[in-house]
Amino acid sequence: MDVEEIERVVTEESGDAGGEGRLACARARGIARRLGVTPEEVGDAADRLSLRIVDCQMGCFGSKKATHEDLDNVQVPEALAEEIMASLVDGQLPCAAAFEVARKVKVTPREVGDAATKLQVRISKCQLGCFP
Repeated sequence: MDVEEIERVVTEESGDAGGEGRLACARARGIARRLGVTPEEVGDAADRLSLRIVDCQMGCFGSKKATHEDLDNVQVPEALAEEIMASLVDGQLPCAAAFEVARKVKVTPREVGDAATKLQVRISKCQLGCFP
């Protein structure tokens, strides 16, 4: 699929009817799946269209990010903690690996993000290209 076609679909499906210049993470990933392209290609299209990616599914930005104080009383299930630790690359959890952990452990990406925060693990390499 060519760049112009990806941009056309992103524009049509961005849900940016209010003209705020935003594209939700979940919507961007859904567009990538439907088009059969990588999330990064959709993220690049969003950049070219001046659309800001918001509402990270793991809570990294755009929605309320759990802080360590918010998580003080939260217990991370052992299976989730083990999967996160087994998926680290250079001490960080790549975004794609976080989604795989969520699938394996049958939790939401947000639960993986909160668990990573609780475990003091940094999420890296956003699939949409939002952060390294």
